[in-house]
Parts: sequence; structure tokens; C-alpha cells
Amino acid sequence: MDLDIRPGEIFALLGPNGAGKTTLINIVCGIVNAAAGEVLVEGRHWQRDFRFARSRIGLVPQELYTDQFEPVWSTVAFSRELFGKAPAPELIEGLLRDLSLWDKRRAIIKDLSGGMKRRVMIAKALAHEPDILFLDEPTAGVDVELRRDMWALVRRAARQGHDHHPHHPLHRGSRGNGRSRRGDPPGRADPRR
Repeated sequence: MDLDIRPGEIFALLGPNGAGKTTLINIVCGIVNAAAGEVLVEGRHWQRDFRFARSRIGLVPQELYTDQFEPVWSTVAFSRELFGKAPAPELIEGLLRDLSLWDKRRAIIKDLSGGMKRRVMIAKALAHEPDILFLDEPTAGVDVELRRDMWALVRRAARQGHDHHPHHPLHRGSRGNGRSRRGDPPGRADPRR
């Protein structure tokens, strides 16, 4: 599969269950190893220069993985620091406000609703100011308000030149020029690695 996604472009991966959409996202994000091929992030090899590649990518995974016993503010700020970024309280506050989490900033994550936890995952993915954002099944299990707020945030960031790659089977109206040479699944993870 060859993909050429430009800055500011919103690109959706669509396909049936089991087609390899999440596997492709996980390969690009460095979570699983590809059996073949390569990925370039801003022209740089994603394995040889993995620190650079990972610092440019934010991921909102399909599953809700988060620090259940931490307050919202702490886990979002920690996610930023994992990438070697200096603390940025104004940025974190802006993310939490944009995602309607400001009133929950001191709440322990395990006490939040599923939709609020999804919002925390989005804030964590954006905290280190990535140039590329992958949203894997971003609207699964979220209410209409969050869906609207999330897409408004994505569109605003895209206008500022960031790339966002939502993957949701029900997403409509996306643009992109991704193409597959042979129609093969986007990637196969090698379970031995």
C-alpha cells in the first residue's frame, strides 16, 4: 500500500472488520513490526529514526488504555512529558477545555464515564503536539456531543497544518489519496517480533 498524505489533510481508512486498518495504524505507530515494507514519517524511516517518528505521531487507540487511578490532569501532562516535552500548563488547559474535560481535571479516571475516558485518550494523544494524529475507531461508543466536539477539534487542528487519520467504518465524507497497489490488506503483523 502506498499512501501519500499531506499536511492538514484528513484521511480515513475504511474497510470491513479484519481488513488490517488497525494493524496498519499500529505498524506506523511502531506498536507492531511489519512483515515487509517500510514507513516514512516526514521522509524519515520509522524504525531507524523511531524517536523522531513517534514524537510526530499521536494515537487514540480503539481500546481505552489509561492510568485508571490517576487524575485527568496528571495523566495528560505525563503523556506530554513522555515525549521529552517541557510542561505546558496552558496547552493542557486548552485541550481539557476543548474536550469539555476542564471540570473533570481533578477527577480520577476510573470514576469517569466511557465517553469522558475517550476524551482523556484524545487529550493524551494531543498533549505532545504531534503533527500526525491517528484516531482508531474514534466515535465508537461516544455520544453525539463528543462526536461533534471531537470532529471540530480535528478540523481546527487540520487547518493549522496537522494530519489526522480517522479510521471508523461509519465515517463519511473523508478525503484522501491513499491507494493500494494490489488491493492487499494494508499490513500483516509478524507475531514472532
